[in-house]
Amino acid sequence: MVSGITDATRRFVIGRGAVRGESVRLGESWRAILARRTYPEAVVSLLGECLAAVALFASTVKMLQSDGRLTLQIQGGKPVSLLVAECRADRSVRAMARVEAQASLTPGMSLPDLARGASFALTIDPGGDYDSYQSLVPMEGASVAGALNAYMARSEQIESQFALAADGAVCAGLLVQKVPQQGGKEEALKDPDAWNRIRTLASSVTRPELLELGDTELLHRLFHQEEVRLLPEKPVAFACPCTKERVASVLKVLGRDEIQGLLADRRTIEVDCDFCGQRYTFSAEEAWAALA
Repeated sequence: MVSGITDATRRFVIGRGAVRGESVRLGESWRAILARRTYPEAVVSLLGECLAAVALFASTVKMLQSDGRLTLQIQGGKPVSLLVAECRADRSVRAMARVEAQASLTPGMSLPDLARGASFALTIDPGGDYDSYQSLVPMEGASVAGALNAYMARSEQIESQFALAADGAVCAGLLVQKVPQQGGKEEALKDPDAWNRIRTLASSVTRPELLELGDTELLHRLFHQEEVRLLPEKPVAFACPCTKERVASVLKVLGRDEIQGLLADRRTIEVDCDFCGQRYTFSAEEAWAALA
C-alpha cells in the first residue's frame, strides 16, 4: 500500500505512441475537500470519482489558458441534487455536493440511483476571451467511468477508457486514449491490435489497485508486457478561488423579495462558499448592490 501519497497527474505513452494515458492520485487535496463537509460514503465515492475524472480530462485539454477550467456537474437529481468537480489550468481542484437531508443512502449505490433524473454535463471554459462550451453526458452505466466511457465512444471524441475509484482517503483514476493517426498509418500497421489490447488491460484494473498502488506499480501490473514511457508528474492541489464579489452572485439568484426578508430581522447577510466553507458577510447596502 502506498504511503506519503503525492497528489499529481502523470502522463504515459505505450509502445510507439499509438496509445497514451494519464493517471491521477489525490490524497492530501482530496482529504482537504472532505474536511469541509460531511458526506455519506456513497457520495464520497461519487464525488471522488468525479474529481479524479475532471483532473484526468483537464490534463488532456490543450486549449486551456492560464485562467481556464474544466468542470463536471451533476444537477437536478435525487438524492444528490448537485455535484460539482472542477480542475483549473494550474491543476488546482475543488469539489462539492448537495444531498437531500433525509435521503437513505447505502455504500455502493450506482450513479443512476444516486442522481435519479439528473443532468450530467462536462463544461470546458478555455479562459481568456474564448467562449466556454458544454457537452451533456448521458447517464449510462452504473458508474461515472461507465457513463464517460459510453459518452466518449458515442461522441466524436478520441477513443478512451476511464477507470475511477475513491474512498475517504484517496481518489484515483486511470485514462488511456487511442492517439489519432497523423499522416501515414505506419505505426498502426505495425501493431494494429494495440488499442484493443491496451483498452482491455486498462478495463481490468480493480478498485483496490487504483486506491492502493502508486502509478509506477499500477502501470507495471497492468502493462508489464508493453513498453511504457512515463513522463514527469504534475502536482495537483486543493484551492478555492472564491471572492466576496463572486459569492455575491448568490444574492442575485435569491432575488429582491428574499433579501428583503433576510434583512427584516438582521443587519447583515452571511453566505458560505459551498466549496471551501469561507464565510462572507454582506451589509444591507452590499446586499442591495449585488442585485444591481
